[in-house]
Amino acid sequence: VPHSIGGEVPCQEADFAHVPDRPSEVPVISTPLRNRYFALRHGQSEANVDNIISSLPARGTTIHGLTGLGRLQAQQSAPRLLEAIGDGHVEKVLFCSSNFTRARQTAEEAAAALKELLRETRGSATADKLDTSVTVIEPLRERWFGDLDNTIITNYNKVWPADLKDAQCVQHGVESVDACCARLSAVILQLEGEHEGRDLVLTSHADTLQILQSWLAGEDPRRFSQFRFKNGEVRRLLQDASAMPDPVPLTYA
Repeated sequence: VPHSIGGEVPCQEADFAHVPDRPSEVPVISTPLRNRYFALRHGQSEANVDNIISSLPARGTTIHGLTGLGRLQAQQSAPRLLEAIGDGHVEKVLFCSSNFTRARQTAEEAAAALKELLRETRGSATADKLDTSVTVIEPLRERWFGDLDNTIITNYNKVWPADLKDAQCVQHGVESVDACCARLSAVILQLEGEHEGRDLVLTSHADTLQILQSWLAGEDPRRFSQFRFKNGEVRRLLQDASAMPDPVPLTYA
């Protein structure tokens, strides 16, 4: 898979020469955000171990939960969350999650681990300020991979190079980058309307979070695959392209 094993796509760039060059048409939020947003990718899942793409909601919301390592990765995100959010914001934290099992379990494990960390290091009075409930937000779900769902993960190689050129590409029945942008934009706008001054932890999936981070930062969302999230990784989401991690460009065999 590109990036998770070094960034090489086992195909030729010329294989995607027919793909049109169409940028994203989803407008970026230009006004300052009322809340702070933090992205948390789910821990290792059973689908990760099986090396399959799990994007069908009927399947992903019922099976393909976290492995033992995945639960540990979720718990280990607690100190990174605390460092990113800061001691003085504990009572403002709201955990939100995709409805997929692996993301929801990650949010639950991370929230419980963060509360225990606060209890051990800051005392019960501070820990009790943290709300460990998880708000499920269905549009934070995994990107839909169409005909490639439930197939080997190397089939991502059939999608990401085309995404780099065409934000509306739906080859293989895959949900386009712009379709993801549109639903994620709606999530942010809804949360901005419902909350102010909160620290929202959005627990979701690699493609979903990379597209969200790229779009929110004003980066070209078509380049999302160059900013790969690791399992259990935490990132602050900013309206600043300079805050993006260093890209790992796709290379071709």
